[in-house]
Amino acid sequence: PPRHPGPRKRPMAQNSKRGAAPATQKRTASCPAGVGERRRCSGAQPPVETKSPAHSLNAALGSGYSVEANSSPVSGCNGSGNSSVSTAAGGLGGCRTPNQRSTTNHLEADLRHEEDFVEGGIELPTAPEGGADGGLPCDEDPPVLTTRPLPPLGDRALEEFWPRGNGPRALFLDYDGTLREFEARPELAVPTQEIKELLAAINARPDFSPHIISGRDARFLETNFGSLDRFTLIAEHGFQIWRPGVEGWQLWDHPDGLDKDHDDWKAIVRAEMTDFVNTTPGSHIEEKASSLVWHYREVADAGRGEEAASQAMERLEEVRNRNNIGKIRISHGHKVVEVSYRKVRKGPVMRRICEEKALFGEPFLSVFVAGDDTSDESMFDIAPDDFLTVKVGPALTHAKFRVDSPEQLRKFLWQLTA
Repeated sequence: PPRHPGPRKRPMAQNSKRGAAPATQKRTASCPAGVGERRRCSGAQPPVETKSPAHSLNAALGSGYSVEANSSPVSGCNGSGNSSVSTAAGGLGGCRTPNQRSTTNHLEADLRHEEDFVEGGIELPTAPEGGADGGLPCDEDPPVLTTRPLPPLGDRALEEFWPRGNGPRALFLDYDGTLREFEARPELAVPTQEIKELLAAINARPDFSPHIISGRDARFLETNFGSLDRFTLIAEHGFQIWRPGVEGWQLWDHPDGLDKDHDDWKAIVRAEMTDFVNTTPGSHIEEKASSLVWHYREVADAGRGEEAASQAMERLEEVRNRNNIGKIRISHGHKVVEVSYRKVRKGPVMRRICEEKALFGEPFLSVFVAGDDTSDESMFDIAPDDFLTVKVGPALTHAKFRVDSPEQLRKFLWQLTA
């Protein structure tokens, strides 16, 4: 987007501006220095469990990840390594190329799109034939590593991820369950006074390039964080973005708007979710521009809620197959079942923002990424090895480090701002 100097206008309007932002353009070269290389096939990290790495990944992850057909994972951005590890129903699968479609279901943590994936402005090349589904062969088993507790800032274990020195540093922060504890209903989880003070301290750091990348809609983010003029706000998992200095919200990667049948599939899914609400007292539906979400956090019987969520996943999959709806993703998160526009993913948004920064000769000195839910795993999975990735909570993850709660994460963020 073009530069737009001047202060941000606080009211929610199409012509409001936020701070200053560099222009963007399509990349014409391979991954710039400073961004890091995508993990190759033999070095990719599968989701891990701290208690027992030998635990079956398929059994442990099955209920927490999305179900998506006719898609393929994305390879690395360095010219010589075009493979990535995908996880299918049977466990760790083979390498595939971006141009090939797969008929198997994969973990949401893997990058995949139905069409060719363009990363940082580059259409990734097709790999030679020879592996599974024509992709590169994968003879080595990926290593199984445990996620480590996040040490305090200054610990030697963090030196490679958060080095000393001067330079721009990026933060990509999820909101619900990451910065802020969950509430019974989403509208109750507004920023506390501590969170407001913490984000103001981050906003005051001229070397920080902070981002809130959330499943919340644009109105919520603008209402609660619109005064933070250094923050990039990313709504609905990457569906919309508001950069500093840019006029109003923009759609990410679909400038022509949503597909013509967007309202059609939402009508079908809405009817199914309405039935879920009628048969599961305490649940409710939240509608966003790019998705529909069925919340069951307030269901009195927790066991009944989880059982209903499993049934909802099965029914929605049947509905998708019966109606031949190929443009949606069905995912099971923290007390929610969400059906969303399939092109919306946090990981590619985060990665491209970092590549754009490097393209203009100012790569981030370090990048901090924090999240708690399955939607955040796409960021952890695509992150280069030198990104500081942090999982909030006990679930299986691709992140390198872990904290137990949003409170612990906030304590660490206070250390970063000191």
